[in-house]
Amino acid sequence: MSKETHFKDKDGKTFILSPTGYEHIRREHCIDDPVEFIKDTLLDPFAIVEDKSKHDRWIYHKDFRRNLYKVVVVSLTDKRIKTAFISDSVKGGKIIWLSKKLIG
Repeated sequence: MSKETHFKDKDGKTFILSPTGYEHIRREHCIDDPVEFIKDTLLDPFAIVEDKSKHDRWIYHKDFRRNLYKVVVVSLTDKRIKTAFISDSVKGGKIIWLSKKLIG
């Protein structure tokens, strides 16, 4: 990826992925297609949670496979995607948003 890529979340907020961020996610977190991974997670999360230590960061979660989640971390301050990875637990602290599917 040679230029920045822009993504929108479920509410239309725009976040930017740098070429360096793309390579980090692809190499360090073994995500073959970071663009599709991020797009899918931001558009259809089941939860958005505020980061426990960096309150200007939100963590988007999407079901991936049995007991695994797609996770994308964004900065509200600079509108950048900080990282993306697969996790076996929900990350973060204060709940910002939950899908109605979870509530009933």
